[in-house]
Amino acid sequence: MDMISWVESPDATADADALLARADALRDQQAWSEAADAYAAFLRLRPDHWAIRVQYGHCLKESGDPDRALLAYREAERLQPGDADIHLQIGHVLKRLDRHEEALEEYARALLLDPASPAARAEIMALDPGLPEPPAMPGPGHLPRDLAPPAAAAGQPAGAATVIFDASDLLDYFQHNRAPTGIQRVQLAIIREALAATPGVAIAGFVAGEGVWKAVPEALFRRLACLSREGTAVADPAWRTALAAVQEALRDAAPLGLAPGCSLVNLGTSWWIPDYLRVVREAKEQHGLRYIPFLHDCIPLLVPEHCAAALVDEFARWFAAVCLHADAVLTNSECTRADFLRLQQQLLPGLAIPCFPIPLDAAEPQAAAAAPPARRPYVLFVGTVESRKNHLLAFGAWLTLLRRHGAEAVPDLVCVGKRGWLAEAVLKLHQNSAALRAKVHLLHGVADTELEGLYRGCLFTLYNSFYEGWGLPVTESLAHGRVALVPDHSSLREAGGQGAVYFTPQSEPDLVAKLERLIFDAAFRTAQEAVVAASHRPRPWAAVAAQVLDAVQEAGHGRLPPPRERLDLRLGEVHALRLLPGPETGLAMAVADVLRSGPGWSRLEEWGVWTLPGRSLLHLPLEAGLPRARLRVYLELVAPPLPVGFRIRAQVRGEPATDFRPVAAAAGEPLFCMLEVEGAGGAEVEIEIENGPGVAPAPGDPRLVGIGLRSVMVCRRDDLASRLDYLERAALPRLVA
Repeated sequence: MDMISWVESPDATADADALLARADALRDQQAWSEAADAYAAFLRLRPDHWAIRVQYGHCLKESGDPDRALLAYREAERLQPGDADIHLQIGHVLKRLDRHEEALEEYARALLLDPASPAARAEIMALDPGLPEPPAMPGPGHLPRDLAPPAAAAGQPAGAATVIFDASDLLDYFQHNRAPTGIQRVQLAIIREALAATPGVAIAGFVAGEGVWKAVPEALFRRLACLSREGTAVADPAWRTALAAVQEALRDAAPLGLAPGCSLVNLGTSWWIPDYLRVVREAKEQHGLRYIPFLHDCIPLLVPEHCAAALVDEFARWFAAVCLHADAVLTNSECTRADFLRLQQQLLPGLAIPCFPIPLDAAEPQAAAAAPPARRPYVLFVGTVESRKNHLLAFGAWLTLLRRHGAEAVPDLVCVGKRGWLAEAVLKLHQNSAALRAKVHLLHGVADTELEGLYRGCLFTLYNSFYEGWGLPVTESLAHGRVALVPDHSSLREAGGQGAVYFTPQSEPDLVAKLERLIFDAAFRTAQEAVVAASHRPRPWAAVAAQVLDAVQEAGHGRLPPPRERLDLRLGEVHALRLLPGPETGLAMAVADVLRSGPGWSRLEEWGVWTLPGRSLLHLPLEAGLPRARLRVYLELVAPPLPVGFRIRAQVRGEPATDFRPVAAAAGEPLFCMLEVEGAGGAEVEIEIENGPGVAPAPGDPRLVGIGLRSVMVCRRDDLASRLDYLERAALPRLVA
């Protein structure tokens, strides 16, 4: 590779004022597409100018690109949180996208921030005329006293917590939903009881834009938890006010102080959060943090055909990364524990990750309540309407019952749950069948208080799926004294115990036979209810929380290797630095993330990854037992659409640093970089890249990036076969051998 002097991007010296003036003029002429391009060029020079980002969004929206307009407005919201007009604009573009429920939430947020906004008030009433006139609501800085974050949470970091519950997933869910589903119920209950029982417990949310965790005040968390049970209306002023208080606390608080050796317990999901595990790695190195995720199931790996393709890919990558990062894993059943250990051993057979089953055999205390209102007899099916729950089997069974016994003899089927993945087939069947429409009722947005009444009033419950991690509706059914009819597979034997009645999985004849006995044989149903009463003793959620805390404490007695030390990388192996697809999981999926260090990276993409302006680091562990040798480091690079200059060097940790090599890359140029180092096994090769001010990776993309990477490989200098194989595979897109 030629030694070429540093090359700056042409954008680095552009006249920002001239670009802005041109963009404004084009906007005034309603030349929307050209104005959007001009604003994008300005934002490449001034990426933090939130007001111009709003103008950029306007032009994209008017040019007929509402999806990109929404991204621009969301980025403006991140840069300038709490601006009512930004939320108003987000509402407008969501309405244009026919996402009316989300638009209503944004208009409510705008009204919360600016109670005098007639536009937000008018939009709310136009989208949902059934709502009462929105009352005046407090603006930012004037939250009710019981919801205002305490001074400590908004200013000083809380460093005393030894157990931190990461509620990021829960808080994100509440941005668009109010009534909790199964996983949210579990998080709410465990965190609530852990806070009440143990000092040194904190709640945190991950702020991706800053790469830090921040404390969530306990009072705010409890308020959200309470309101989530009381209703489903996301535009309810009380709900929006409580949610805004949490957002304000996360915006204004200092980063959460991490006590040495503290444990981060994630009861939800995190695979959707950018750079989450990179920050976990840094906290491990700096504070000895222990990362302990809760695994609710391995369904995307076991029955991927019933999950969205994007979810399968994300979960497969996350699972591989968890095997490298987790200090222990909590599971909701022995079944999920066995699934995790089997899959983990396939990836890392030499590593034993402590795994603690935490059965979800718990229920909220059943308060004395009036008898539910009289209604026709019904069977209750609680679960998201999605392919995996196989409502088709239940609907087919109901059609058989109706044809065999007549509509008057067959109870109704009440299905409670929001619409999920791949639900089109069952919804189409329901729509096309007059008999099903008359006897099968689909209820969405049911509050927990209403759900309790439905449990008390049903004859029994039905719960079906192709696979389960636990089956919380089964536990809830038994807690209300109602028999649960469930398929005999996965964890459902653990959830149902002696109180459930089991049918052969996916067998409609057996399901119909068990339904007929429970419906028409009252003596059998009564006898089985007596079995439920005698055998099922749901434990309080406080006991589940205590078991979680005990497992976290036990996990603290051991110490697993850091993430990169768990890898067994071999010389000559090619490591793709990109998002790898599922449905199978593999360590290569996690390598692309684990090898990157520090904040100098953009997100992984399917083609590779961009470095960011400034310093970007790669760390590659060398295989153990390697004698001292001269090594070659190969990197497959690609330039963005404009020329870039960068400097690069490689060294083995503990060895003298080498000089930087300056490189210039033409616009879009693919190139290879070869660097030589010397070292022995057990060390790490560190590759350091220094970029200039950055350029846009694509027209209209406001990001600023440096050189892109596609893959990396380290081999012995004399390993001609590995060197040739790498260059052939990278340089020849289709090689027929």
